Amino acid sequence: MKRFLCACLLALAAATSALAMDLHQGFGKYPFGKSCKELFEGPSFGIERARPIWDRQLQMFGLAYDPEVVAKSPFVLYYDKDEKPEFQGVPLGRIYYGCDKDSGRFSLVVLAHDLISVRQLVQQTTALLGEPTNTTMIQTIWALPNLYVQIDQVFMIIYDRRAGKI
Repeated sequence: MKRFLCACLLALAAATSALAMDLHQGFGKYPFGKSCKELFEGPSFGIERARPIWDRQLQMFGLAYDPEVVAKSPFVLYYDKDEKPEFQGVPLGRIYYGCDKDSGRFSLVVLAHDLISVRQLVQQTTALLGEPTNTTMIQTIWALPNLYVQIDQVFMIIYDRRAGKI
């Protein structure tokens, strides 16, 4: 009986590690670089009016709602109306999947969260990516060669530098 329990625990541990999120490859079941038409089409998907904007001077993302600024964004954001979002066990408000306007490829994720979740999100991301490259009072950033992750008070933004071009 003990051998059976040990075998079950080992199988469960292997299955859990296989399901662990690899942010270098994509987000959840969506791989970076894939066609957004293939990934985010269907009746449960909507298009968000806000758009991510990269601030070259500050080297960080912001979200814009102003139509003039939105028109300049290289991204379109999709969301699944039926999704019950979470990140590594941390509940979220909504997940927005960003697609490059020119290439139509998936390259960015915006996670809406509450202020209480920031500490947990930073801990979970640190466990996945290692120590952040920059931390201030209001945001934590991982600027890796192929991945950029920013956590602030209301959003976590994950950007695959290979699939995009900012």
